[in-house]
Amino acid sequence: MLHVILLESALELVPSEISPLKEIQQYAYRRGKKPNEIALDQTHHGKAMMKLTNSEKRGRPDIIFHSLVTLLETPLCKEGFLSVYIHLQDGRIIIVNPKVRLPRNYDRFIGLMEQLLIRGRVPYEGEALLQTSEQNLSGLVSQLTEGSPDYKSILTIEGGEKTPTQVLSDMFPWDSTIPVVVGIGAFPHGDFSDEVKQLFDNHIELDTEVMMAWHVCAEILWVYSQRISLIRKRFGQY
Repeated sequence: MLHVILLESALELVPSEISPLKEIQQYAYRRGKKPNEIALDQTHHGKAMMKLTNSEKRGRPDIIFHSLVTLLETPLCKEGFLSVYIHLQDGRIIIVNPKVRLPRNYDRFIGLMEQLLIRGRVPYEGEALLQTSEQNLSGLVSQLTEGSPDYKSILTIEGGEKTPTQVLSDMFPWDSTIPVVVGIGAFPHGDFSDEVKQLFDNHIELDTEVMMAWHVCAEILWVYSQRISLIRKRFGQY
């Protein structure tokens, strides 16, 4: 089972420090929402964001959008071999139900994320397709690997062990019942916190240049699917 965690994701509502600013107020008015009900987005709030701590790591919900589109509705997800989690910079976790069908339109996706961050779940009643949890990252990794001494935990990070595709494949177990937890940064600039780094046993780098988060997701999906012979099984050839 492959568990992908989008780490320190640049997804949040506009913080109170900048919500009174004119450009935030005007943007919220155009959206027909209150300033604290809109997602922080560098495209629209870049100037105001300069007043925030760690501004270089924040305000990029498009990274989460592209990564989720890459991960979900894949053969791996449809066959039940993939789970996806979003780790927010405030420490909370978003649990992604594999049944969710995300909007293909980015503006609609933003509206959905705003609803999620305000209410804590989507939809508000019935089975949750997206839900925030107060569980911390350490607890999540422990939960995903509990009872399996052979589990793998991998962090894709700049400066990690240089890992070509074949080497990455060899890191994955043949047995799909063994948990594999892969952490992928979902922020635009900066580095992981030390707390995050310490939770993963293997730190790897997949290319000589920094890759976009959704490209990393795609490579991980493809290599893991190959390793467990997923497509051959779907074709009934193995």
